[in-house]
Amino acid sequence: MPLDNLVCGLLETGVNKLHQLDTSAKQKRKALDGTIIGVSLKELNKPLYFVISHQQIDVLSRYDGKADCFIRLNFLALLDLQDNSQLTGLIKNGQLEVDGDIKMVQQFALLLTEMDIDWEEHLSSKVGDLLAHKLVYHAKQCKKQLFKQSNKAKMQLAEVITEELKLAPGPLEVAYFCDQVSDIEKQVSALEKRLSHYSK
Repeated sequence: MPLDNLVCGLLETGVNKLHQLDTSAKQKRKALDGTIIGVSLKELNKPLYFVISHQQIDVLSRYDGKADCFIRLNFLALLDLQDNSQLTGLIKNGQLEVDGDIKMVQQFALLLTEMDIDWEEHLSSKVGDLLAHKLVYHAKQCKKQLFKQSNKAKMQLAEVITEELKLAPGPLEVAYFCDQVSDIEKQVSALEKRLSHYSK
C-alpha cells in the first residue's frame, strides 16, 4: 500500500508541475472538471483514479465510488493515445477497452499528452539562451528517434506474432476469412429466400 501511495504521489506531483508550465492546461481541466477517470494497464492490472478539478489533478490508488469513465489499455498503446485518430483502431484491435464516453477518453488523453510548454523559455532563465536552445533541439531529436524506434518495434512484434509464432492471423488471412464470411452470408440469404418461397 505505501508503494501505491508513493507512485500516486509522484505521478500527481509530476502531472500538476507540468500543468503549471502548460498555458492550455487550465482550459482542458475545465472541460473535465469534477470527472473521475480510472486507468488500468493490462500488464499490471493495478488501477489508478484521476480526480480532475479545474485547479489540479489528484491521483488515487483506490476509489470506492464508480468512475465516470474507466480505461483498460496495453502498455504499448500509451504512446498511441496521443493521436486521437488512433483510438478507434486501438479499441477494435483490443489494445484499449473503454467503459464510458469515448469523448471523455479523448479529452483525458489531450490533457495528459498535449501540453503547450515553452521549454526553451523556462530553461533559458536557468541555463542561458544558447544552452536552452541546444537542450531543447537535442530533446526533440531524441523524441523523434524514440518514436521511430517504437514504430519499428511494433511492426517487428506484429510480424513475429503473425508470421513466426502464428498467434494471430495476418492481414491476408483476415481478408480471406472476411470474404468467406460474406460468401456464407449471401448463401444463407439466398437459402432463406428459397425457403420462404416454398413455405408459401
